[in-house]
Amino acid sequence: MSETGTPHSVPARAPGGPHWKPALARVGRLTPREQETFLLLAEGLSNESMAQRLHVTERTVRAHVAAVMEKLELHSRLAVSLASYAFATEGIPRSA
Repeated sequence: MSETGTPHSVPARAPGGPHWKPALARVGRLTPREQETFLLLAEGLSNESMAQRLHVTERTVRAHVAAVMEKLELHSRLAVSLASYAFATEGIPRSA
């Protein structure tokens, strides 16, 4: 309990750890196409470039990016891109 008598909240991540790291455990929630989009975000591509690579419209890419953000519970494209880069370079983290 804090000095005010309210219970302390448990942080969702380790102190000082990246806020996007817990999202790596949720990558399995993504559809195959969302996973493709997620991995392209690691490359820092624009929606236009991703649309060309995926052979879809930019509107579809925006929808995929929004779905990825929602399913991974991240609130910025930068956070998703950082998580994607870590995922692509380090692989899936092991459960503790």
